[in-house]
This record gives sequence, C-alpha cells and structure tokens, in this order.
Amino acid sequence: MIGIRHLLCLVTVGALVGFVGHGQALEQPDAKGKKPPTVMQRKLKHAQDILEGLALNDFARISNGADGLKECAQEASWRVLQTPKYELYSNDFVRHLDEMKIAAKNKNPEAASLAYVETTLTCFKCHRHIREERLGFAPLLPGPEPIAANSR
Repeated sequence: MIGIRHLLCLVTVGALVGFVGHGQALEQPDAKGKKPPTVMQRKLKHAQDILEGLALNDFARISNGADGLKECAQEASWRVLQTPKYELYSNDFVRHLDEMKIAAKNKNPEAASLAYVETTLTCFKCHRHIREERLGFAPLLPGPEPIAANSR
C-alpha cells in the first residue's frame, strides 16, 4: 500500500510537469531586461513551498504557500478560459487551499497533506481541460457498440 508521503512524491513529480508548460504569457521585462515570473512559475514556487512545509511539518510555510497560490488564482492572467468546467476547477482549487489553511492552523499534517494532494489533482484535471479546449478535443462519449458484419 502506498503511504501518504509516497503519494505526495508521486503527485508532486507529476505536478511539476504540468505546472511548467502553461501560463507562459508574454510578460514585460523590467528596467534591467529581466522578465517577471509568470503566474504558473509563481504557482510552482508556492507548491514547492507547501511540499517542503509538509515534509518538515512547517505549518507556517504550508499556510504561506496556500496564501500565495490563492493570490495567483485571483490574478486576471489566471483566467485563461471561460468555460463552466474551468470555473469549477478554479473553485475547487481555492476550496482545497482553504482546507489546507485550516489544517495548517490546526497543525494537522494528514489533513494538510490530503488537501495538497486534492489541490494538485485539481491542477491536473484543469490543465488537461485547458489542453483539450485549446486543441479542440471533445470528450469521448460512449456510443453504441459497432455491429459485426457477420452477426444476424
């Protein structure tokens, strides 16, 4: 049976793959010619902070990371689609972050870990939805079974 720590590691590795590819909006360089981090780069940083907080039972770090992710979710650049499914995923994301904050406040590492996993799974679902919408994929619906040529 997979323990919560192993599950967290698996989810995090997968999340890193999903976080990096999206949100590469064209940001304006600062006076030194350096571009500010995109919302997805900041999201990755906050998710890493949460994971580190979970590994170290650092509840302040967990809470701060959740706050940072909520701030990302409130930015205009977060809203890359306007679909009911995207809205659902965004709302679920924020709800799981609120659960994580409560768990951190109560110093409950199991509940905080579960909220982190749920948050990350919501990211996977949303990123898949974004890819499907941008590529024009419609979800496959079950249809009638094909009729064999020699069945009568």
